[in-house]
Amino acid sequence: MTDVKLFKILKKVHEFMDSARDSLRDDHFEAVINRAYYAIFHSIQALLLIEGIDTKTHVGPHNKFREIFIKTHRLDSSLSQFLRRSFDKRQFGDYDYDDVSKDQAEESLTDAEQFTSAVIQYLKQNNHL
Repeated sequence: MTDVKLFKILKKVHEFMDSARDSLRDDHFEAVINRAYYAIFHSIQALLLIEGIDTKTHVGPHNKFREIFIKTHRLDSSLSQFLRRSFDKRQFGDYDYDDVSKDQAEESLTDAEQFTSAVIQYLKQNNHL
């Protein structure tokens, strides 16, 4: 069952990344930030799944990710920065009425690409894919 759920989570990650790229191309910068964040969020959910941890909030997975994967150096600490920056931008984009710039959107997409790639690589290296 874990393999099926992992596949479904990773499918969602890929769909969010595709949506973020499409949104950037269409100059929908808030959507880029939102989709990029959710690609990161679901990548974390995939990591927590292989650890047998199921969380539903946003803060819970963030904290567990940092505890299990960053503090133990299983993954590079830059991923924690990408997560924090992406979450903050998503909060701003979803709840504030100021414009989101193309530069902000591009940075979010780059962060998400690096984050999701690192997670996929980790899952492959540890025989989960």
